Amino acid sequence: MRRTILLTLTCVALASATSSAQTNTSPGIVTISYTLFHPHWIASNQLAVWIEDANGTFIKAIFATNFMARRKGYIKRPQSCPEWVKASGLASLPDASIDAISGATQKPGPIQLLWYCTDANGKVVPPGVYTYKVEGNISWEKRVIWEGKIEVGGMPSTSVAVPTYIPDSARTAGTLLTDVDAKFQPSH
Repeated sequence: MRRTILLTLTCVALASATSSAQTNTSPGIVTISYTLFHPHWIASNQLAVWIEDANGTFIKAIFATNFMARRKGYIKRPQSCPEWVKASGLASLPDASIDAISGATQKPGPIQLLWYCTDANGKVVPPGVYTYKVEGNISWEKRVIWEGKIEVGGMPSTSVAVPTYIPDSARTAGTLLTDVDAKFQPSH
């Protein structure tokens, strides 16, 4: 029997229109899904999920493991998701921002995370193509980054991410993540 863990880590944000009582709501929801495995060795199982815009600018962190984000594991083990640490500016984030996205190491199995199409400040993002990334440590410096692009707008869209192993030998070091994809569902 398959089970799905649904983590809702952000809130739907409402932004005020300039001079009227109208509000702009999220254009919809992006569901990022993957299957997680747990390698059974030290210096593994650290994970971060985030969104970038079409120019590669960091938009929002969706999830990061507690050890790495809250407990400053990225300092103890700089191999822990270094691309996310750099992109997110983790070292300078206030504790409240880190608390909002960090969580315990996820249990193995199917995982779903939701992005309500808002940036790190809760502002609704405009329609367009966004990149979702899932970075994980397989063992020490061996890691994988799954990357895909998803269109946010008036129509549903789907995307399948592709992995990059760093270094290339990480490809045979064990399985941390598989089946990474995203689905956008408009709000109207």
